[in-house]
Amino acid sequence: MFTKLSIDIGNSTTKLALFDEQILLQTFRFDPKIENLDFQSFVEQICKRYSVRKLILSSVRTDVILNFGIIPNLETVSELNHQTRIPIQNSYQSPETLGKDRIAAAVGAAVLFPKKNCMIADAGTALTLDYVSASGSYLGGTISPGLTMRFKALHDYTQKLPYVSTPSDERVLIGVDTYSAIEHGVVNGILAEIESAAKRFSDKFGEITLILTGGDTFFFEKNIKINTFAVPDLVHIGLNGILDYNA
Repeated sequence: MFTKLSIDIGNSTTKLALFDEQILLQTFRFDPKIENLDFQSFVEQICKRYSVRKLILSSVRTDVILNFGIIPNLETVSELNHQTRIPIQNSYQSPETLGKDRIAAAVGAAVLFPKKNCMIADAGTALTLDYVSASGSYLGGTISPGLTMRFKALHDYTQKLPYVSTPSDERVLIGVDTYSAIEHGVVNGILAEIESAAKRFSDKFGEITLILTGGDTFFFEKNIKINTFAVPDLVHIGLNGILDYNA
């Protein structure tokens, strides 16, 4: 048996996922502050331990360089960019500026929910809402500040508003003091943004499948008022689909 490895290098975190065909076997996070080895060695160890033969890399950073040529038994290495072939149509008018995680998540949605209208809410540093049609076309989406960014902006750009670092995930309509007013104002604002966008998308295109992903997935999942699927590894499912498509 051999496995496939997807690597997603973001601005703040690096995550890897092992696949056997379409089955996600295991995920890893690499933190250079914790891991007592460099990233090259970390990848080499995983590839050797799990007999990795095919690998795909998605990276937003230019300072992380991997030498795949010295890793034995690798048969296929793909790197995601705007010229990489993908198994869905990309209708974005500036594909070179489209975030790699966004297009990978779109492919992941099409893999998991074929022939369905999908809206992807990626709740991370930014809140991105992306749309995939039932015909298999990535239509585009929206970008707005994420949870932590909104709390930080209210604190940084005002004189007296406190910084909310550990908000409650309970949906409350009215805050009873300044801290809770910020807390529930931001959380309710994001929930309303997702729910409103989902309704407008379904009004225009018909029934949709809403998928939540990103670091704050489970924070919002239980308080959103419409049916959702929480898929924290959606980007890696998409990367695996792109790897298969180019193999």
